[in-house]
Amino acid sequence: MDTSHGQSNLFGHADYYANLAAGKSHQEILNWVNANQGQLHANRFGANELFGQIVAGAGQEQAAAQAEARRKEDIARQEQLQLEAEARQAERLRQMEISARTQAANKARAGLQSSLQIKSQSKAPGTGGTQGFKRRKLQVNPTTYSAIASGVPTTSTTPGVLNV
Repeated sequence: MDTSHGQSNLFGHADYYANLAAGKSHQEILNWVNANQGQLHANRFGANELFGQIVAGAGQEQAAAQAEARRKEDIARQEQLQLEAEARQAERLRQMEISARTQAANKARAGLQSSLQIKSQSKAPGTGGTQGFKRRKLQVNPTTYSAIASGVPTTSTTPGVLNV
């Protein structure tokens, strides 16, 4: 820190303003003053008056930096929201296009009639689809069947009952 601007080689108001003009920040000056408390010049108001001025300037710089950071965060958030809104709009347009295509295809097919025919793949004549089935022989023993149906006894001990 340059302390050659005042009447002494201690850090005073003239040095403070000169260092600010040279591009030093309030925080840089405050850090130097905190590290070099013995170098602070005491004027008629005391050393605390200059120190308070430096602390206030550093607080203003910090508040301005925080406000700038919040502003940048807000801008980034707005850009993110804008991108999300654009993506939602693009999806809505895509869905509308799909819906319009479906509707147009449905209108084009509206006058058509179905031509559903159930056929076999073979070259057999189309006689109702039952030609592949063969009639089986009756699998019931006719003697047993007639005995049950007429109630004729099948054995001498149990008349009219079939043992299975």
